[in-house]
Amino acid sequence: MKKQIGILLLACALAAGGIVTAAAAEAPTTVRGDVIEYNTKTGVTTATGSVLITQQDGEARAGAAEYNTKTGTGRLTGGVTATKGATSINCDTLVLHDENHVSAIGGASLTTEGRNLRSERVEYYKDREFLETDGSWAQLSMEDGSKLTAGYIGYDVRRGFANAERNVRIVSEERGLTATADKATYSTQQDGVIELVGNATATQDGNTLTGNRLRIVSGNKTAEASGSVKMVYTPKPKPAEAKA
Repeated sequence: MKKQIGILLLACALAAGGIVTAAAAEAPTTVRGDVIEYNTKTGVTTATGSVLITQQDGEARAGAAEYNTKTGTGRLTGGVTATKGATSINCDTLVLHDENHVSAIGGASLTTEGRNLRSERVEYYKDREFLETDGSWAQLSMEDGSKLTAGYIGYDVRRGFANAERNVRIVSEERGLTATADKATYSTQQDGVIELVGNATATQDGNTLTGNRLRIVSGNKTAEASGSVKMVYTPKPKPAEAKA
């Protein structure tokens, strides 16, 4: 009976000009392409040319793809764009490990909840709503234009909380803040707290504070420092006196 169903699916794929529909994971998945090969025994579908994979509230487009309709695993290559609910991904290669884990590789850009994370590679764990980068450079951009740049960034979407390591730099024009450190934790909430650790320097509204550890409360623009603290205060210019 299973073999007959597989043969029927393959016949439908050929008749429809490159469409395979099968049950994968929790929802039906449709694979479209200019050319499709479907293995009825393994469930592996190979598609090339204008590939489109759809499932529930998500879809992925690529130049080519290999997708297992039984396990939900696969690999998409060539100008990949994918959306799932409020999350969107752009990359050269997208690896589907399982329904909760995908890897975006090559010029990876992932946007969710109004925040954008870019790197050479971004790992996305849907069940934990956690993102992390793999490579020499990463940047997390916020809705207000603030940017966190580092060698590594891990981002907890639920908490709106990021941790960063290696050559950390924070720039926020809205808060009048520029900061650098070896490591940092950053709350992406409007009134969040920024913790800088190791060779920390922060310049806000023209005033510079350095130390081994800095804690900045963004909401009220207060800062605390510890360890070899140094502060350079730039007084605001006095208003010119009115001439008689």
